[in-house]
Amino acid sequence: MSRVILLLVVILVLPVVLFAQINWTKHTIESPYQFANDVFAIDLDDDNDVDIISPSFELDEVSWWENDGNENFAKHKIDSVCDGAGSVFAIDLDGDTDIDVLSTAFNAYDVAWYENDGSENFTKHMIDSSLISAVSVHAINIDGDNDIDVVAAAYYNNEIVWYENDGSENFTKHAIDDTFSVPWGIFAIDLNNDDEIDVLAASYYGDEIAWWENDGNENFTKHTIISNYGSARSVYAIDIDDDNDIDVLGTAFADSTVSWFENINNSFTEHAIDSSLTGASHVFAIDFNDDSDVDVAATGYYDNNVVWYENDGSENFTKHVIDSSFDGPNEVIGIDVDGDGDIDVVSSAQVADEVAWWESDLAGIEEDEKETAEGWKCGPTIFSGSLPIGKYKDCKIYDVCGRKVEAQALSPGIYFIEIEGKIKHKIIKIK
Repeated sequence: MSRVILLLVVILVLPVVLFAQINWTKHTIESPYQFANDVFAIDLDDDNDVDIISPSFELDEVSWWENDGNENFAKHKIDSVCDGAGSVFAIDLDGDTDIDVLSTAFNAYDVAWYENDGSENFTKHMIDSSLISAVSVHAINIDGDNDIDVVAAAYYNNEIVWYENDGSENFTKHAIDDTFSVPWGIFAIDLNNDDEIDVLAASYYGDEIAWWENDGNENFTKHTIISNYGSARSVYAIDIDDDNDIDVLGTAFADSTVSWFENINNSFTEHAIDSSLTGASHVFAIDFNDDSDVDVAATGYYDNNVVWYENDGSENFTKHVIDSSFDGPNEVIGIDVDGDGDIDVVSSAQVADEVAWWESDLAGIEEDEKETAEGWKCGPTIFSGSLPIGKYKDCKIYDVCGRKVEAQALSPGIYFIEIEGKIKHKIIKIK
């Protein structure tokens, strides 16, 4: 009996979706929020919902918005003296099981972290106050010693650096590269599957995306992924093509291009996803339509677009517009903001001075009518064995993917009964 109950629980929480067009509803989190420069989404207060963090370049501010569980967001300031707040990241930096926040201050040359006391009171700690034009920050365990280190980029100083955490949040600065022309986006991941964390970055003036290979002793060797990639701005990494290696995504701001770079034995081949996203700014990747492949989201700074690209499973991408009037968008993230099992989108806009999220309605098979059709003799909603359709043979059965299936071939799962062109009944087979 316990196995049946467990199976029912698993089945009932599975998303019931038909893979089709997603409709998006915009919700403003904060406006005006002057020159919203970045955005990050995470459960900051450990209450099982997604909160939002964003820096304001003009207000010199880092703030977070507390989600009450119904997507009503209450603003809380973390820092109001972050001069030229540029980038934010959040992670448990000090190993005390709550989420801390990191930021860069472009004008103050600061890289800092804010210690969360567990009640979302934040204490600022300086990591570096001399990183000229600090623009991006990321955090991960670089050296494999069970604490979280920090990676950052210096825009005008052409630096990619990492800060070694001694386990007590005392940080030692190490250079990765000091000749990478005007870096912007950074990312860190094990790119070559050797159990060491490598570093990726986009060079805005150098028109380049590169990665630095970690030899296991944190000596980094540069490898260029692409050059002549006009004003490379953003970089991200994930297994796009499901071949068990990590691919790279990037944006070329001047070329209006979003690309993915296929990893073939640690050499990378460019595949353009879109060459017409004007001012291609940031890129992110996640499965938006729950079809078990990785889709891509991006922003177009000059055409005010927030978009997603649907992967057909063979890395052919179809463009869908989420919003075409979000003025000057930069960062974009995909995450389930409202806890309904589908992936929503969060973005910030420098020109619109706004932080917002877009609710996904991930199209599902829904019952068109609650009433039982005349003559319909189907048994209970939850059943095992064969489907008891009785005398009513004129029906169609669909699985959660919208595929027509035969009544005699039903595996455990959720199904829908269509009669006269309308979905009349949802059924769950448990064994």
